[in-house]
Amino acid sequence: MIRTEARAEVRVLYLARGRANALNEALLGALSDAVEQAASDDGVRALVLASDSPQVFCAGFDVQEVFTYDRARMLGFFTRFVRTFERLRSLPKPVVAALAGHAYAGGAILALAADQRVMAEQALISVNEVDLAVSLPAPMIAALGACATPELARSMLLGAEEVPAARARAGGLVSEVLPAGDVLARAVERGRWLGHKPAEAFRVHKLALDPLQGRAISAAEIEQTIAAWFGPEATERRRLLSQRLAEKQAKRG
Repeated sequence: MIRTEARAEVRVLYLARGRANALNEALLGALSDAVEQAASDDGVRALVLASDSPQVFCAGFDVQEVFTYDRARMLGFFTRFVRTFERLRSLPKPVVAALAGHAYAGGAILALAADQRVMAEQALISVNEVDLAVSLPAPMIAALGACATPELARSMLLGAEEVPAARARAGGLVSEVLPAGDVLARAVERGRWLGHKPAEAFRVHKLALDPLQGRAISAAEIEQTIAAWFGPEATERRRLLSQRLAEKQAKRG
C-alpha cells in the first residue's frame, strides 16, 4: 500500500495501492503508520508524499469500498483520515507533496496538508465534497482555505472546481509547476532544503502559520460530517456517483 524510499535524509512515501490510490482503511492505515515511523526517525529530516501512479496522486475515497461502510465503520475511517491530515499538517518536519498526477477529494486534502506542493503541468486538483453534500469539519475547511488566495479557496471549497496547475500556481496553492517527470526530484530538493533549516525554529514558525494553532478537530465536529454523510441528499448523490462510475466501467469492458 505504501512504498518507502530513502533519498539521503528525505523519506519519500509513495501511495502504491493502484486503483488510482483510492483511500480505504488499509491504505489510510499504512499511510498513517508510515508517517509516524518517519516522525520518530531522527535520520529523517523531511517527508515527501508521492504516488506510484504516473497519472494520479490520489482519487479520494474508494467508491466501491468506502461507500459501503456502515455508520460505525465510516466514523472510524473518517476519524483516522482527519487525524492523519492533522498529523501531516502539524509534523515538526517539512512535508512536501509531489503531485505528478491528479489529486481529488480526500487525495487533495492530504496534498493540502503538506507545507509545499510541486505540481505537474497537466495535473488537476479538486476538493469536491460540497458536490457530494458532505460538509467537512469547519476547522478543516479553514485550514484548507489558508493554503490559497481567498478567490481560489472559495472556488475550490464552495464550487468544487477542478483547478489546473497554472491556476493553482497563480493562486498560491502550489510552489512550482513542472513537467510530470521533474516533479518528484524537485519535491525532494525542496524537502532537503527545508529539512536543513534549524529544526526548532522551523517547528515554531510552522505552528505560528497554522490558522488552527495546533487545535485538534473535535469528535463532535467529526460527527457532524458523518451525520451529513448519511443524510438523504449525500446518500443519493453517492448512489448516483457509484452508478455513473459503474456505467463507465461497463462501457470500457
